[in-house]
Amino acid sequence: MTKHEELNLNFYKKYDAFGEIAYILDTSNATNVNKGLHFIDILPYLVITDLIETITLIQNSLPYDQYFLESTEEFSVFNVQFVNPNFWVGGHQTIHMNDLKLLLQEWKDFINS
Repeated sequence: MTKHEELNLNFYKKYDAFGEIAYILDTSNATNVNKGLHFIDILPYLVITDLIETITLIQNSLPYDQYFLESTEEFSVFNVQFVNPNFWVGGHQTIHMNDLKLLLQEWKDFINS
């Protein structure tokens, strides 16, 4: 079972009004705290990659840019933060960093498919 299936999240592709592919992370069937993960589908690809790398640095107790979350507009809008070993969204403990890293990698793979 994939991480997004385990969390009751669904990935969809659809065409928007301009004929562009839109990638959607549907959290409607997720538990309350996991509904907060809906912000992932608006993150630019590069930010997702940077977030995965930042989580890896934190997990390995290596220095990381502590202002990374503050410097990315999407993160400030949804009030996301690291409280090791968890990732918080909107003031709520939402997901363990290991699980978030797996979910982000699945999302990247989905976008690349």
